[in-house]
Amino acid sequence: MFQSMSIVYICIILSCVTVTCYGNTKSKRLLVDDIDIQQLVNDVDTLKQTVQGQHNQIQSLLSLLSAKEAAGAIYTRWGRKDCTGNGTELVYEGFAGGGPYAQDGAAVNYVCLPHDPDFYTGDVSMSPYGHMSTMYGAEYEDNYFGPNMFQKDVPCAVCRATKASSIMMIPGKSECPWTWKREYYGRLAAGGDDGHGIVAASEYVCVDYSPIALEGGQANEDGKLFVPVKAVCGTLRCPPYKNNAFLTCTVCSK
Repeated sequence: MFQSMSIVYICIILSCVTVTCYGNTKSKRLLVDDIDIQQLVNDVDTLKQTVQGQHNQIQSLLSLLSAKEAAGAIYTRWGRKDCTGNGTELVYEGFAGGGPYAQDGAAVNYVCLPHDPDFYTGDVSMSPYGHMSTMYGAEYEDNYFGPNMFQKDVPCAVCRATKASSIMMIPGKSECPWTWKREYYGRLAAGGDDGHGIVAASEYVCVDYSPIALEGGQANEDGKLFVPVKAVCGTLRCPPYKNNAFLTCTVCSK
């Protein structure tokens, strides 16, 4: 394309056989080695290089944009059935589950269980030793998370931040670093420490600041628990932390 344009420009120039000099019209043939012609040829070559460079840059930016749109980052919003909107989409909503709090060696992590499970229907014969793990629903184990939340089941939403590639949860903060976007904030929670029959390990998760309860879920099954997390001075530096102060949390994307 650029080569064709160059040929057109040169043909137009060479077809001009009449020039005006100091008010007088004189006819003369333009020679291909004239300084003006060579300058025009150089200008056309420079223009070709500039346009080609801009074309390459546009293609690179389009590739980056396409990759970013196809990426996204996934996080779980605990205590809610929806996502925050504004650049997020709901992948699915469900309810929190995990291993039983009173069973030593139970699974550590919380999971967001879908409402329409698919079960394995193949060979279900047990191993010779009968080893297995179990999945329970999860409950708020304290009204700290909201009025009348005690022993109610915990909803959850798996969300996709469409314009982000990284997600992190920051314990002890309710705001994100200035270059990050806050997806939601709330109260830091875990499964509880050794005491009150709690022996299973757990993890720290962020429960939304405005949580809701799962409809029809108030049976005291005591599976996986959500309990508040407070600071304990000693190995934890105080200040800046305060003894027995409950910790906040925030989920950030970038």
